[in-house]
Amino acid sequence: MSEVLYSIEHANAALPLLRAIVTDVVRLEHTIVTTTRAYRRLKADPRKPQAELNYAQRELGGLVAERDACAAELTELGVRLGDAARGVCDFPSELDGELVYLCWELGEERVEFYHALDAGYGERLPLPVPAGVS
Repeated sequence: MSEVLYSIEHANAALPLLRAIVTDVVRLEHTIVTTTRAYRRLKADPRKPQAELNYAQRELGGLVAERDACAAELTELGVRLGDAARGVCDFPSELDGELVYLCWELGEERVEFYHALDAGYGERLPLPVPAGVS
């Protein structure tokens, strides 16, 4: 786990920046999938000139590098990218003395879920409501 532990408040305060980065990640991931399919179709056609294949391969490599740079930005912030296609991020945190990941997905208003370190998105749970809040 990274050295940074996020509080719920700290994670929510980081969301404006994360939304921008994760929006780029999701867009790039979608483009990578589409471009990969197109590249495979090109490659399967023996009539396609090598120059066209080389161009498509460079284009794909650039997209992957750009997506990976965005993911590296998240890592520098101490946030783990859980799913590039959906925009799922995990924030290392501590909840009731236990190390967990606060879990957020692009499109969610705020961080409202968490899961154990060895669990994933499908096992996330709602954050407990603080005492005195209804």
